[in-house]
Amino acid sequence: MLGKETIKRNLTRIDVSASSCNELFEKMNQVFLDGGYVNEKYLPTIEERESKYPTALPVEPDPIAIPHTEADAIITPFIAPVRLATTIPWGDMSDPTNTLQVKLVFMLGFNEPGAHIELLQILMHNFSRPDWVNTLYSAKTEDEFYQAVMDMDWSHD
Repeated sequence: MLGKETIKRNLTRIDVSASSCNELFEKMNQVFLDGGYVNEKYLPTIEERESKYPTALPVEPDPIAIPHTEADAIITPFIAPVRLATTIPWGDMSDPTNTLQVKLVFMLGFNEPGAHIELLQILMHNFSRPDWVNTLYSAKTEDEFYQAVMDMDWSHD
């Protein structure tokens, strides 16, 4: 199973300016490439996958996106927590005809089928915890944001 070590401090970002998910993907693609996390397949495959299978979750208190791509684009598994400067429109995973306003994005990079299932369940459990989500919004620095992410409840239903 993948665990806490998958959440990368060096990939954690706050107040990222982007007007669309594709603009965010372009910005983070360079970070991932420079860090050796992804290969050249990453950007085109995540954009294509997102267009077909949107990844914004309609969770309360606020929608959160979990974009991911095919395993062959990933070199080293990661979760990159990103807080955007402002909300952007993102396709709803449960209803692709619907658009949600997203400010929190957990960019997922997994290269082994099934290894991430429990970690995904832990994230989903926390996404519906308003107290935890609020700590993500109130973090003033990337270090605080990363620590808030790491302070999530590491169990699931």
